[in-house]
Amino acid sequence: MKVLRRSRRSTRLAGCAALILALAGTAVGGSPSALARVTGPVVDQNAAVSWGDNENGQLGNGTTDGSVRYGGVSGLGSGVVQVSAGAFHGLAVTSGGTVWAWGGGTLTSSSTPVQVLGLTGVVQVAAGVSHSLALRSDGTVWAWGFNQYGQVGDGVTGGVRLTPVEVTGLTGVTKISAGGGFSLALRSDGTVWAWGLGSDGELGNGTTANSPIPVRITGLAHVTGISAGFGGAALATRTNGITVLTSVWAWGANDSGQLGDGTFTSHLTPERVTGIDTSYIASIAAGQRFTVALGTDGSVWGWGADDSGQLGNTPTSNPVTRPVQTIGMNSGITQLSAGQDHVLALKSNGTALAWGGNSNGQLGNGGTASTIGPVQVSGLAGASQVSAGAQFSLAVVARPALTTVPGLGGDTTPQAGQALQAAGLVLGTVNTAADNSCNNIGTVMSQNPAAGTAVSFGSAVSITIGKRPPHPCP
Repeated sequence: MKVLRRSRRSTRLAGCAALILALAGTAVGGSPSALARVTGPVVDQNAAVSWGDNENGQLGNGTTDGSVRYGGVSGLGSGVVQVSAGAFHGLAVTSGGTVWAWGGGTLTSSSTPVQVLGLTGVVQVAAGVSHSLALRSDGTVWAWGFNQYGQVGDGVTGGVRLTPVEVTGLTGVTKISAGGGFSLALRSDGTVWAWGLGSDGELGNGTTANSPIPVRITGLAHVTGISAGFGGAALATRTNGITVLTSVWAWGANDSGQLGDGTFTSHLTPERVTGIDTSYIASIAAGQRFTVALGTDGSVWGWGADDSGQLGNTPTSNPVTRPVQTIGMNSGITQLSAGQDHVLALKSNGTALAWGGNSNGQLGNGGTASTIGPVQVSGLAGASQVSAGAQFSLAVVARPALTTVPGLGGDTTPQAGQALQAAGLVLGTVNTAADNSCNNIGTVMSQNPAAGTAVSFGSAVSITIGKRPPHPCP
């Protein structure tokens, strides 16, 4: 079984998370913008999908075979509202407030989702390296899994919690995040609380002591967002209490510069990350040894380890200890999620981008080769949320059962690819043929399947591009 290595000390986090699974080409003519021609029945399934590594059944599809393209998580059906990818397991919460888990387990693993016992009214879940969290609508937090550092938060260190227990003394919680042996919770009063492993300052209270009960993070108020990393770094966004201007604060492990202060020294209390040239932060995500942040203007910033290109640029063996902008404004990105060495980004049109490590197909682009910069998650459309795990990925999609192939006549190859992506399809073989009419030189002459055909999401559509005929054009 693969385990994540803790930063700097190279200690192993024990165990896995608690249990938490051929038509003929048809001639077409020119038409308006391809994106405007996307049509099809909309059947709101709110389904969970997965792709990437599956050694522990973390894709939840009933197998332990990895996948380079997305597929459905078995048995959850409709009504999934949120998913969370941990190191080796996945979690989902449904519209009915129930929680389901799959992947690596404490006593046994499951390649299909099983319901977590005793939890109702849940509104958010968070999967860590070896434990899980659930937030109920009454503002209480519940936890289960390995507890060697007190990360379950029930006041006792050690052992395993096979069913959820309430985290001691927490009320009014609005957000949760589970990391590598520690947990974070944001309360409605804007304060942040932490429990579990503290050896690198993860608990943000000025000490390196572990704590089996929540302790308040020192000096943070008016907090709007939190993120706990697999590698021991923690993040928060906050306002000044007067305006909506936001800033990023970081603490904990810093062996790869993931705290963004220009050093490799851990912080026992939060310090502000400077050098992000945007005043409004929409999303933050702590990966294993790196950090990414999203501005409300669509810009993406990153710092820390970049050996797999996880910051969204050309990979480098040298850690980046100060924020760098890797994606410009107006990207359309609305959410980020960071895993072990890759990032997922949700766009406003329901498609997703991915970048970073791809050794297990966690980028979902149909292969395992390294890439430079963001790539499209092939065929994924209608997504409402994404979550990056160790080397696998999860998403929630409001997915039509079928989609209709748009007409591509008159489109260039890039335009055809855009239209297909918007319809949840992928561009297949691109052929060329002489266009004797000279009406479609450089554009689509025919496509297979034909426009208007109902096909499954993720299907490939081949096109034929016209080229100049041997005789002169009229």
